[in-house]
Amino acid sequence: MKELSWSNGVEWGKIYCPMLGEEVMTYYMEGTPPYDTYTNPIVNEDGDVYYYRFDQDEGGWHEDAEWLGEYTEGTNCKFG
Repeated sequence: MKELSWSNGVEWGKIYCPMLGEEVMTYYMEGTPPYDTYTNPIVNEDGDVYYYRFDQDEGGWHEDAEWLGEYTEGTNCKFG
């Protein structure tokens, strides 16, 4: 598993992510309120890039991963 980063993300704080089985730093889009925070993008063994979303209003994770695309060298992950 390879972890990427958000080019326009701001650190919110660490939260335990049950889908990943560990505490992870979460991020939100620069210049916006952190109603939702997100894990860094992750590349799985098939080359898919995905992330998980934590709903700050509800106080819980959305268990389904959100897909960003397929990984290629130099992939730039950006909110918005």
